[in-house]
Amino acid sequence: MGSALPGVRQGESLFEFSSKTGNDDADADIYEEEPAYQVASAAGMARLAPNGLLKQRESVDTACLKPALVGMLKAIERHYGKRIVVTSGYRSPSYNRRVRGARKSLHMYCAAADIQIDGVSKWELAKYVRSMPGRGGVGTYCHTKSVHVDVGPERDWNWRCRRRK
Repeated sequence: MGSALPGVRQGESLFEFSSKTGNDDADADIYEEEPAYQVASAAGMARLAPNGLLKQRESVDTACLKPALVGMLKAIERHYGKRIVVTSGYRSPSYNRRVRGARKSLHMYCAAADIQIDGVSKWELAKYVRSMPGRGGVGTYCHTKSVHVDVGPERDWNWRCRRRK
């Protein structure tokens, strides 16, 4: 029991392997090329986020978030000692168009999340994330309390509301 990795249940493997031809050894092709990569199972992702990620609602998709992004989110949680709430994760291209996201939004590549932390203003949260080494884009918007964080190129934006005259 002591040899299991944190977040991996005893008897489960960290990686799952599958063949292009299925699991039946009878039809194994000795000329079939094996993939040069390993696909992490859900048990493997548990190591990166052993407590999971809190989502604002069930429809928020965090299943494919890049490990570097999950690591950044967990570092933010450790800094504040509070759980992050993900308000937007992966977006399909059609959903991204519907919510008027950027044409090349990193949300469509599982490399971005919009987040909030209870009791932490978006300005304070954005300031902290901007101070993190190796961070990507950080943005705030007029219409939401969430902060956009991603693992793309380093860049910043603050969209403020215009005052009506």
